[in-house]
Amino acid sequence: MNAVVVRRLGGEDWRTWRRLRLAALADAPAIFHGDPEEERAYDEARWRAWTEDGVKVAAFDADVPVGVAAGRTSTDRTGAVELFGMWVRPEARGGRIAERLALEVVAWARETGHSLVELWVIGGNDSAERVYRRLGFERTGAYEVHPHDPGLRKYVMTRGTRTHR
Repeated sequence: MNAVVVRRLGGEDWRTWRRLRLAALADAPAIFHGDPEEERAYDEARWRAWTEDGVKVAAFDADVPVGVAAGRTSTDRTGAVELFGMWVRPEARGGRIAERLALEVVAWARETGHSLVELWVIGGNDSAERVYRRLGFERTGAYEVHPHDPGLRKYVMTRGTRTHR
């Protein structure tokens, strides 16, 4: 593997966000919310707007996109940034790419004045939870039933402290 480069995406990178998002949905449909057929049908304007909403971060190995993470200001958890959509291609896993992606979202959160970052992790996704714990995230005890599989729970993990603006 070459040196992996992590960078934030802008609206002009919508094709990269689309490619990675659809690959993540195909690889792990139980983990990611979304309908691959519906999202495949989105037009360029919708993908551009989604790419520019919050922050999208991608990892590249020799200019080939191998991972992605996203962050946005949470509408239902005042004062927090939600880290979501974390995914690394199976052949690129194990090289701490996920950690680098998550840390870039954490950096964006700080730059935008947010000290609390939250995420949801599916119960049983131990490898993802280990990554998040290494980065200082802790389970809060809060959970929801997965909207597409009532047999799965998704748990909230946080890093940082809530600030009131």
